[in-house]
Amino acid sequence: MTKEEIIKKIDALYENKGARNFFNHLVRAYFPISKVEKIMSRPIGPFKCVITNEPLISTNELLQGIRTKEFEGDFHEHLKSMFDESSTVEHPMTKLIGDRKMGVSTSDTTTKMAYSTFQVFYEWIITKMLTGDKHINWILKNIQRKDVMGRANSIDNPFIKDKVKKFKKTEVKQATTSLGDFDALKALKAKMDSN
Repeated sequence: MTKEEIIKKIDALYENKGARNFFNHLVRAYFPISKVEKIMSRPIGPFKCVITNEPLISTNELLQGIRTKEFEGDFHEHLKSMFDESSTVEHPMTKLIGDRKMGVSTSDTTTKMAYSTFQVFYEWIITKMLTGDKHINWILKNIQRKDVMGRANSIDNPFIKDKVKKFKKTEVKQATTSLGDFDALKALKAKMDSN
């Protein structure tokens, strides 16, 4: 799926009042980004992205597929023909993965999401948060803005980039002191005492 198609699906889920509690659950489960982990082994049952319904692949499935004789043979064949203009040999990773996407999840949910979809979802949430969406800001009231500004800086939106720039300017620097500062203060105190 393209980024635009994923955004349309997220928009539709967000605007569906009947799915609002489920949407809130997804936002809380996948925010902040430090909660998200790749799925190590394939779960029992359907293994599809919660938003796009795309099939997913686990890390162990990928590693097991790489260790097969078939993959090794395909890889050697690909290496032999990779600089041949007339070659039609498919990359072995493409053959192994197919249309499946790397799956991610968190300990706060039983849902699974494609990593590529998660990236778009995360960017969508940050954009809504920084553009003042009241509902998203209410859901993320416990998330500090400084925790998302690094990711927000990479969003290709002039309004968001301006918000990040303003946030960085207003960030309060903590005061520090050095031993030299104490000497200056002692001298100032002595001068004031003598007057």
